[in-house]
Amino acid sequence: MKIRIAEPYIDETIKKKILEVIDSKSYVEGRYTKEFEEKFSRFIGVKHAITVSSGTSSLFLILKALDIGPGDKIAVPDFTFIATISQGALLGAKPVLIDVDYETMCMDPDDLKKKMDYKVKAIIPVHLFGHPAPMDEIIEVAREYGAYVIEDAAQAHGAKYKGRNVGGIGDVGYFSLYPSKNMGVYGEGGIVTTNNEELARRIRRLKNHGIENGEIKEFGYNMKFNEINAVVALETLKNLSRWNERRRRNAALYNECLSDADVEKPVEREYAYHVYNLYTVKTDKRDIIAEKLKKEGIGYGIYYEKPLHKLEIVREITGELKLPISERLSRKVISLPVHPFLKDEEIEEVASIVKKAVS
Repeated sequence: MKIRIAEPYIDETIKKKILEVIDSKSYVEGRYTKEFEEKFSRFIGVKHAITVSSGTSSLFLILKALDIGPGDKIAVPDFTFIATISQGALLGAKPVLIDVDYETMCMDPDDLKKKMDYKVKAIIPVHLFGHPAPMDEIIEVAREYGAYVIEDAAQAHGAKYKGRNVGGIGDVGYFSLYPSKNMGVYGEGGIVTTNNEELARRIRRLKNHGIENGEIKEFGYNMKFNEINAVVALETLKNLSRWNERRRRNAALYNECLSDADVEKPVEREYAYHVYNLYTVKTDKRDIIAEKLKKEGIGYGIYYEKPLHKLEIVREITGELKLPISERLSRKVISLPVHPFLKDEEIEEVASIVKKAVS
């Protein structure tokens, strides 16, 4: 492929440190993992950061640690990846699907208010594509009903809401470290962020077979991090702020190049510092654009072709629902390469293909 939609970061320092880990013969949650957790917690501005095996594992462990299960509900945006809903469903909680704001594609607090009741134990706003959800309004609803706020920041490392890092605003947050994210590792990885001491302790226990201080306190899981990914994460964290600025610059260049094109460009609300995990446009000519990009060897993504309520496996739980904004978005969105290693001429080439496709 000529231009990939995401590009992992590889350099000689990382290669050298990986070899050091191999030679150390200490491969699971050693000193590099501890160092990464400490530095990431400071970066987000929370007391605790707990590494786990994936972003999905992060959410599962959070929900389990909060004792969410049968009889409980979780409020989830309808326009998101399946993992945001599946982990609660696996624990027996019933999802309440919330429509999204058309411009930001994040959870709509007005629709949330309409659908809340006292069985909703957790609200999971998603900072979609790197744009923060409207946290003040969501937290206000959560406090009224006594619900936890779990921030899905899987695509939003370094994004800010009113100057505060996402993942440090609600009761607890979580990030994916998958290679395509703003800060990825070489494989799977995830990290939980919180100021809640007891919650952090229980997640640490659950991810390691229920063991705490050498004693098995409860049945748990094996969802630990590894040292190779820890050294990769430490190096990528050093570059994260600079890379996010580059993503924002790339998005601005797209906006300029597509200024007169018949596509709806991403927005950035006044409260937001958008980090553009993806540069997602909306257009009725998506299929034409996709065909042209594919022909030219340019990576793209369609996230998401179906909103959650249109998936058969979800319908079996929720029944038939109407969420018009999510449905509309699913027919119009297409994501273009915006990663920090793109050259200006590559962005201009992608924009040119998009403009020709919609003209």
